Parts: sequence; structure tokens; C-alpha cells
Amino acid sequence: MARILIADDDADIRQLVIYALADEGHEVSVAKNGQEAVDHMSQSPPDLLVLDIMMPEMDGYDVLRTLDERDIRGLTKILVLTAKGSEHDWKLGYDLGADRYMTKPFDPEELLTTVNDMLTSSNEELEAKREEEQDRANLLSQLESIFGDG
Repeated sequence: MARILIADDDADIRQLVIYALADEGHEVSVAKNGQEAVDHMSQSPPDLLVLDIMMPEMDGYDVLRTLDERDIRGLTKILVLTAKGSEHDWKLGYDLGADRYMTKPFDPEELLTTVNDMLTSSNEELEAKREEEQDRANLLSQLESIFGDG
């Protein structure tokens, strides 16, 4: 199966994600903050990174920026899993290189389906999906700016 890194500062979330993914046979490792995630990615890039946004020391957006700046993402696919669910946050995640974006709370079965889909998708398929999601997020952000202030 796949090697997966979970970067989340919440121990309960980490345990839930570990349980869901390890039960499927994936090799799962953890990072408790953004800096640990970058360090792990530098040493041994996994097949998939499950990345929280709100973390101490370095948030998920900074992790994405750092992976890009240091050119250490490699072939790692990135799933953002966060409580930040606004269109702006969603768009920023995709703009910074996330392949998929899920919000907390989440259904472990949906997480597993998303992870398995990502792992079996080609980089080209993920790029096409990212572009589609960016277009959608742009439209929603524009609508939010027009109608959001009521």
C-alpha cells in the first residue's frame, strides 16, 4: 500500500486518520506541526500528505509554500484536511498546490475514499481536478464578495 504522512497538531484527529488509513494497510507516519512535516518531507517524501492548515510553528499554508520553495514535494500528493472551510481558504489551498481539500469534521469513510481515489489518480488527473476546483473557488469567492456583505 502507500506511505502516508499525517500532519496535524490535534492528537484525536491524528488517531482517527491513522486508524482509518492503517486499517486499509497503509504505512502511516505523523508530524505534530508544520515544521515536522517539512522535515519529514525533506528526508523521505511519502506518497500522500494529509495536511492540516491550523498548526503551531508553521501552518499548512506555509508548509505548502516551503515545499514549493525548496522543491521537495516530489511526487507526493497532498490532501488538505482542515476546519478552515471558507471559499478563500479553499482557493488558497488549491493555489498553493493542494490536490484535494476536505473540511473537518469529516466522515472517515469519505476520507478513505478520497485518499484511495487520490492514490490511484495520475498527476495529470489531479492537476485537472485542481484546476476545476480553482475555477469553482474563484467563482464562489466572486459571488461571496458581491453578495456576502448583504
